Amino acid sequence: MSIKTSTFACIAAMLLTATLGLSSPAQASNAGAFIGGMLTAKVVNNMSRRTEAEEQQAANSSRQAAPAPAAAPAAQTPEQRISQLDKLAAGGYITPEEYKAKKKSIIDGM
Repeated sequence: MSIKTSTFACIAAMLLTATLGLSSPAQASNAGAFIGGMLTAKVVNNMSRRTEAEEQQAANSSRQAAPAPAAAPAAQTPEQRISQLDKLAAGGYITPEEYKAKKKSIIDGM
């Protein structure tokens, strides 16, 4: 439990105990203060457990949110590279001169 949460819980417990203890003038003893203290302890305990669960859930979700690294593309064979080059040339994306130069470099690299 964080310091901020525990400080808030202590203040809430004191206020609730004081309020419950003073709100009923017909009490013959400090039973109201005791019951108020018990109620406050239960509320604070529940708040503490809820806060811890939320923090744990946030930590788990941040760990799961990271995407897996992408696999490195496999090296293409010369046939695949020439086929891709043919598609680029057929689509008009490269000039005939660029096609010839690139095809020669692929063949020379074999």
